[in-house]
Amino acid sequence: MNTSIYDANHDTRLGDIADIRSGHPFRGSIEPDVNGDVHVVQVRNTKATGEIIQDEVITTTLISKKQPDWLKTGDILFVAKGAKHYSALVEDLPKQTVCSPHFFLVRIKPAYKELVTPEFICWQLNQLPAQRYFQTTAEGSLYLSVRRQILEYVPITILPIDKQRQITAMHRCAVKEQKVLQQLIENRQQQLDAIAHKALTA
Repeated sequence: MNTSIYDANHDTRLGDIADIRSGHPFRGSIEPDVNGDVHVVQVRNTKATGEIIQDEVITTTLISKKQPDWLKTGDILFVAKGAKHYSALVEDLPKQTVCSPHFFLVRIKPAYKELVTPEFICWQLNQLPAQRYFQTTAEGSLYLSVRRQILEYVPITILPIDKQRQITAMHRCAVKEQKVLQQLIENRQQQLDAIAHKALTA
């Protein structure tokens, strides 16, 4: 274990503390199968807030002979291809779940599990310093992508574990508040639409 990590935060890279691998190698489009026994997380099932929308995850049947790299609670899914490059945290997904090739699967190395929380790393990858790094290193014209080596070299700051948990708890609260506010906005708009319909079509 690298116990000097706190002494050299500026030299810490994601690849130092985590293993990074590609998503499941689907060939072509991912065909949904209601009778399938494998769940697939796709980019459209994730949010830049770090969430995975479990209700929208489809099931399919794997054709590839490659042994699936099943997702585990605490894994981080990094959107490597597309207009936005952000991370989402895996929490309590079904046992047989894989992610699409548009992701890199980031898994904290055993030696660092007591030094960092996956939720904190996921949160940090979605913050401005890391986002600027991805914006300046992404390749392509219309369809941007972040290579594995680029992700491995993104700078990571390691804070004391209690501080990490404090920050991620605040983040969770902020996400909940955003959802409540959004619901209030939608409810108010529905009220205004009903008032307008009644007043203007009478």
